[in-house]
Amino acid sequence: LENITTHIERGTKPKSAAVYATNEVSISIIASTLTLLAVFIPLTMVGGMAGEIFRQLGWIVAIISSVSTIAALTLTPMMSSQLLRLKNRKTKGFDKFYGHIEKALGALDAVYAKALNWTVRHRITVILTATALFIVSLFLFNIVPTEFFPQQDNARLQMTVKLPINTRSEITKELSFRIYEQFRRDFPEIEAMTFTVGQASEDNVYGQLGDNGSHIMTGNIRLSLKTERERSIQEISDAMREDLRRYYPEIRTFDVVGAGMGGPFGGQTTVDLEIYGNDFTTTDAIAAQLADLMESVPGTSQVTVSRDEYAPEYLVNFDREKLAEHGLNISTASQFVRNRINGATASYYREEGDEYYIKVRYAPEFRQTLEDVQNILIYNSQGESVRVRDIAAIGETMQPPTIDRKDRERIVTVTCVAAKGAALSDLVEAASQQIDKVDIPPEIMVSIAGSYEDQQESFKDLAMLMIPILILVYIVMAAQFESFTSPFIIMFSVPFALTGVLAGLAVSGTALGIMSMVGLMMLFGIVVKNGIVLIDYIVLCRERGMSIMEAVVTSGRSRLRPILMTAMTTIFGMLPLAVGRGVGAEMWNGLGITVASGLTISTLVTLFLIPAIYSLSAERADKRKQRKAERRQRRALKETN
Repeated sequence: LENITTHIERGTKPKSAAVYATNEVSISIIASTLTLLAVFIPLTMVGGMAGEIFRQLGWIVAIISSVSTIAALTLTPMMSSQLLRLKNRKTKGFDKFYGHIEKALGALDAVYAKALNWTVRHRITVILTATALFIVSLFLFNIVPTEFFPQQDNARLQMTVKLPINTRSEITKELSFRIYEQFRRDFPEIEAMTFTVGQASEDNVYGQLGDNGSHIMTGNIRLSLKTERERSIQEISDAMREDLRRYYPEIRTFDVVGAGMGGPFGGQTTVDLEIYGNDFTTTDAIAAQLADLMESVPGTSQVTVSRDEYAPEYLVNFDREKLAEHGLNISTASQFVRNRINGATASYYREEGDEYYIKVRYAPEFRQTLEDVQNILIYNSQGESVRVRDIAAIGETMQPPTIDRKDRERIVTVTCVAAKGAALSDLVEAASQQIDKVDIPPEIMVSIAGSYEDQQESFKDLAMLMIPILILVYIVMAAQFESFTSPFIIMFSVPFALTGVLAGLAVSGTALGIMSMVGLMMLFGIVVKNGIVLIDYIVLCRERGMSIMEAVVTSGRSRLRPILMTAMTTIFGMLPLAVGRGVGAEMWNGLGITVASGLTISTLVTLFLIPAIYSLSAERADKRKQRKAERRQRRALKETN
């Protein structure tokens, strides 16, 4: 559209201007779209967690880019030929409102032309300065922290409080009411708070999935919206954890997390220290030591150990020989003991559409003590009875309620939750230092997992995807330009997109996360568009007989406005994402900052560094051609003589 308008202002008829201007820029438009497709179509094929998150984004951008390109090459020229007209006499309103803007744009063109003229005459200085700037920007990796997904504020919290095992439900309930009253008094942001206490019934499948018991209290808290309160959800949860530690010493462990944040998508930042080993005593000691060390690390808000408090149990060890003497086997004997204590469902009772289990088991007074278990009668197939104490050794023991395994190995996990303002990379570094302080036996292995493990996996997938994307972008441009040199020059704008990204993240204090990585991949297709437009017009000017210097300056001045328009529309479109503070805005802040800052720096590189590199490369290519021509002439003269 800008090129059509320029030709009409030069006096060309609208229909001719539409055809001629579209032909001038059609190759660069198609090449720009193909580079975008080269970025986003591979994004639809990536596997793992990153693929699940961004597959739809890749398809949507690819489809929209294709449709918009078709419209730009067909619908826009047609409508321009019918609607645009050259107005020789401009109205007073036009001069009043647009005259100043036109003068400013004209002055900008003149200033840029002078700056570009200086750039191509001092190109070595410009190239060396840009290279030094890029190298210095890489040191920002030491400043910019990393994360997986940003912590989101969805105004919901979940709380689990555990007292010593076998605590009566009445005591747990009384504590729950105390916590409820104190939280409602000290946290005015709470709009609603509910809690449950006790053991879930056997027909409550959902309740059985979570932690439950007479010593466990689980609560759900709904806060006011993020925009209606001063404190963030991280600050509130940190304050709640501090209150639970300070005012309730009877609590054994507690866990306060954002509701729905158990997964990696925008939830709390956690670092898991996974301890592998078969010996319970050794792994428990290492877990306790690491938990104590991590509690003292600044930026750690909560530390929990996955292995729960050991529970007292009766261990029944059957003697196989004695079982055989009485015509029994382990399966039958263990089933008898289980049914006498836990009960067996004998039938169902139905009333008014409700169904109730009818369970048969010993009365409570006959299944409480060790002696009660020893006196349980077991019958064989002949109807003969034998007591458990006659065929088994029974003793009391302490065992963990559950034994967690990963990769078929026993595991205990120390989970560290990051406080507000703490980055994942800082917490991982601190965890590594604390692990080095612990004396770990050779049969025990400790590794760092949690959000860090998910981050490393996704970063690896995206980093591996960047290589074929860059190759595809280069191949597409090489096919369009029918040259290897011009696409190579345009690709110099890509590294400086990284410079802009690191600078933007460092200035804003934002961590480099998965959304920033996706934004960086988007820049691969966006930043080369301006270079394609500029280099394509330079080649066109040279084909019209201009010298290298003249073609570079003329093309730069002619393409300045289209380049600035496309860059600024994208940057301004990303600003709401970059500075948004509404509900859910945390997820998109990194993406907006990445694209806006990266495109800003790469646009400056396109306007100055790319012309400098092109002019240097073109002059050397012309000199090589001239030397080859001179050598051919000398050979021809020698052959003639």
